[in-house]
Amino acid sequence: MLFEYKGQVYTWNSSTQERTWTNDTFQAASATKILTVQEEPLPDPTRSYPLPTEYWTRPIETQNTDWFSISSNWLRGPYIRHGTSATEVTALISGRYTPDGIGPNSAHVMWSKPIQDGGVVGGSRVGVEGNTYYMGGSYNVRWSAAIAMYGRLYYSEPYGNSGGGGDYVCVDLRTGAELWRTNTTAGGVPSFGYLYDFDSGNQHGVLPEGLLFTNNFARAYDPSTGVLTTMNITGVPSGTEAVGPNGEILRYVLSSTGKWLAQWNSSRALGGAGGTGVANWYSGTVNASLASNYDWNITIPTLGPGTWAINRYPIFNDLLLLEQGSLGTGPRASGQGENITAISLNPTSRAQVLWTKYYPPAPDNVTRRIIAVDPDVGVFVAEDKETLRLTGYSLANGNEIWSVSHAIADIDTLRTTAVNAFGNLYCAGFDGILYCYDLENGDLLWTYGNGGPGNSTYAGLGTSYGVYPIFVDVVADGKVYLATTEHSPNSPWYKNALYRCINATDGTELWTLMGWGTGMYAGGYDLIADGFFVFANMYDMQVYCVGKGPSATTIEAPMAAITQGSSMVIRGTVTDISAGTKQNAQAARFPEGVPAVSDASMGRWMEYVYMQKPRPTDTIGVEVKLSVLDANNNFREIGRTTSDSNGFYSFQWTPDIPGKYTVYANFAGSESYWPSHAETAFAVDPAPEPPPEVTIPPDNSGTYATYSTIAIIIAIAIVGAILALIMLRKR
Repeated sequence: MLFEYKGQVYTWNSSTQERTWTNDTFQAASATKILTVQEEPLPDPTRSYPLPTEYWTRPIETQNTDWFSISSNWLRGPYIRHGTSATEVTALISGRYTPDGIGPNSAHVMWSKPIQDGGVVGGSRVGVEGNTYYMGGSYNVRWSAAIAMYGRLYYSEPYGNSGGGGDYVCVDLRTGAELWRTNTTAGGVPSFGYLYDFDSGNQHGVLPEGLLFTNNFARAYDPSTGVLTTMNITGVPSGTEAVGPNGEILRYVLSSTGKWLAQWNSSRALGGAGGTGVANWYSGTVNASLASNYDWNITIPTLGPGTWAINRYPIFNDLLLLEQGSLGTGPRASGQGENITAISLNPTSRAQVLWTKYYPPAPDNVTRRIIAVDPDVGVFVAEDKETLRLTGYSLANGNEIWSVSHAIADIDTLRTTAVNAFGNLYCAGFDGILYCYDLENGDLLWTYGNGGPGNSTYAGLGTSYGVYPIFVDVVADGKVYLATTEHSPNSPWYKNALYRCINATDGTELWTLMGWGTGMYAGGYDLIADGFFVFANMYDMQVYCVGKGPSATTIEAPMAAITQGSSMVIRGTVTDISAGTKQNAQAARFPEGVPAVSDASMGRWMEYVYMQKPRPTDTIGVEVKLSVLDANNNFREIGRTTSDSNGFYSFQWTPDIPGKYTVYANFAGSESYWPSHAETAFAVDPAPEPPPEVTIPPDNSGTYATYSTIAIIIAIAIVGAILALIMLRKR
């Protein structure tokens, strides 16, 4: 291999020291190196350690790079893809879909934590008997804008009748333990988290701690302590947001009159790679409006006349849609139809008009608007509010691809939520059915909620109750999480509403857990991070964290040796040791620990443990595998058993050889629990040797006794005969 350096003249001058070297000449040089090529690949120094097989916590050690796939954050803002509502143009619901990390496959509760007094008030003198505390309805929602970052959960507590106004709280995502709380009067409430991957000649990686920003980057908090930093950012432009490749927030700013489009970059303003902003990340003042904080500013000479607005779904380095007018003719639409222009964001053709198309107004006074843009499929979708008709258009040319009448069971219920993910569009609403449409062709792939057991949202409280409304709450990891809620339910509310986890591929119900959602569309306030689903249950005004938790297994065997040939009983317990089981209420009710139960029993069991519901009578425990290392040093499985609803298991076994045994109990884990195991030992003594055989001579004593008896009988007979003769002679 030949390496050649052709030389250069040094011309950099960004510092005093470098200016002293300006115009210095570096002479040409060359070198050769012999390389050895082999067929067998060398070990990859960047290879990650394997994914965890046991309960894990943060921090994730740097060498475990593949663990990115099971860990995730919920930063809100543009980081979480939006869902939308068909009811109001202004009802742009918070993010609902994250492509990162995993979500729980079980209803197992890690912990619960109250955010305000909730549930039944008590007594009969407050309104209706059984009256409940106010849930906040649709406009004073008690749970909103929660953020999860680095295994921590951040949220604002409600105050009085307001959905916010209380302290801002940080808790451990896995345990619910409070880490800090702060008053946000001075700085405002954080609205999104920020993790920027910084790369320079000296530093590589995400900047420490990250930041919690309030709206429009106004103020920032240290996520690890809650301290309000002295960072002061001014002049941040308004615009439509997207996320850059390193976690930076991009804002697209459009001037319809000047016919130019610009991309503002938060990393430039905040001192990132090549930036000119604050140097130490947590303090300082910066003017974010400077031209140096824009990546580019390009004119669009072919943009049509009039005022244009950027659609809320820009696609980084691909395209964005500009809208002019309205697709609809309904109460919230102008009725003149709409022009849509696709603008390229590709670096090779940036700001070019890809296509412009006029769409006539929707007929019959229908309100029509765009509800989804999917770059992977190359489709954007419009929905008609009043008729719930869906129409798919090509992102490549704007042409209509498909149109379907939304197969809603009750056409009068117009409130729906729609989220696009995995190449599909998921729609749900007040008819209690989740619909899955193929974005490529509009085909209805499946429905959930209108089938039998395991596929029903029927209230089960009498025919007058019908079905529960369901709304798409969170989408992640090939699953759709649904919540039931309503605009303004009376107190006391409907009973037995559920959170539901549905397989996004085929509509199979994976698990359910009792809970009433927030807001009129479930709010989009719940979240998924690090494999946990976090939601606020308005039934009891508590935050619940659902996910895979730790377990503990115990084992006992006879302490004294048993004799070979005798059977023995091996016994023990399998318990749930998640942080929630140590909470005051749970610890008092389950002093011996909360039993671990099967995935199939989990939902109702968690409702019993955490929500004061009756104890299920059909609870199934977990399988325990028992193995021994015998006296001959052979390891073998001896059997399997299942624990009961008290967490207790037992197994009867007869050892087959004498000596010392080590016995192992192994719970392999489930979707609800990480595995656990235990071991103990017992001894088997050899069976006692049988006594030697002894020959006993015949016993004739019985024969002699028989002869004597006969002789006596004969003698008596003779005497009797003689006496009889004597009596005859006397006569």
